[in-house]
Amino acid sequence: MTMNLGSFPRLLEPGIRSLFGQSYREHPSYIAKIFESRNSDKNAETSVQITGFGLARRKESGAEITMDNSKQGYSNRVAHTVWALGYRITEEARDDNQYKQTVNRLTPMLAKSMRTTKEIVGHNILNGAFSGQTYGDGVVLVSASHPTESGNQSNIAATAADISDAALRAMYYQVRQAKDDKNIPIDLGIKNIIAHVTKELEIKEILKSDKLVNTNYNNINVWNNGMIKGVICSPYLTSSSAWFLQTDCPDGLIAYKRKALTIDVDTDFLTKDVIVTARERYSHTCNDWRAIYGNAGV
Repeated sequence: MTMNLGSFPRLLEPGIRSLFGQSYREHPSYIAKIFESRNSDKNAETSVQITGFGLARRKESGAEITMDNSKQGYSNRVAHTVWALGYRITEEARDDNQYKQTVNRLTPMLAKSMRTTKEIVGHNILNGAFSGQTYGDGVVLVSASHPTESGNQSNIAATAADISDAALRAMYYQVRQAKDDKNIPIDLGIKNIIAHVTKELEIKEILKSDKLVNTNYNNINVWNNGMIKGVICSPYLTSSSAWFLQTDCPDGLIAYKRKALTIDVDTDFLTKDVIVTARERYSHTCNDWRAIYGNAGV
């Protein structure tokens, strides 16, 4: 597909008052706040779980000490994908265009498309969290049946509910009762609450009000002391009802950069068309499901 004189017919004549549609303000990068960024120099990255030990056992006099095993758990592998886009424009379309700033904006607009694509690709980890891609343990990211050494564990809300003080409390206590594969309690804090952009005001009311929100009680608002550090309300989430609590679990949501964004400009020797291409190679994954707890909402 080549942009030619017919692509910008009105721009071949002087007298246009203004040009619009090129300079919208972008959203900030949400995935930069959600994912831990890591560089990669391989075709794919594999992470392997190592389980710890269980609880100590009582030893009777003269009896042997009970032995336990630490062993390899599940493996999580993610292959990097190349994402690319470009445009081609004829020499005549460049020469005859009366508004050179339009042509000059094409490459920045291409870079914007690449950035937006990356946001959508990263958000797809959350968009498919309840049903979609499975990970190293064989189930989807947010599930009631993550297999462990001590039986299935859950990072999905017991009751699907829209965001509210009561639903948030239930999810908070679920996070605070997290356990490792040997059923030993672990201390997880909450980094972010992640939800659709249409929930932003409601979430901020719940978290920032001085008193308990939407009640006649005079209770203090326990959320107003920084128990949840960040609020990320993103337009790239496809569900307006689903919401997540991101924990500080190590080795959770990872963004691998295999090759940074590269933009190349070339000229076709025969046609003198200018060809501009952009490409980037990366991947997104989650190694430890305890990094994200989800509620599908209603």
